Amino acid sequence: MVQAPEVADVDDDQELIIEDLTREQVLDWRTRAAHDHQIVHDHIARYGEHSAQRLFTRSFVATVQRLSGLGHLDLGYTPWGQA
Repeated sequence: MVQAPEVADVDDDQELIIEDLTREQVLDWRTRAAHDHQIVHDHIARYGEHSAQRLFTRSFVATVQRLSGLGHLDLGYTPWGQA
């Protein structure tokens, strides 16, 4: 199985091209975002909301944005799957 680069290994100057990501890399991005919603916010800030919706799914991005609008973190809620 191909491992996605760790966050520290990603070149900040390099653009993210979703079509160039492997299925495993997309799943890794989604798994990390499910555990740390700041990844979604950072992606939106850098690449835009449309890119985030394509990478993480429109529903997930909307849920993360709705939860962040609550003004507090709900660490017991995981919108990705029902783990």
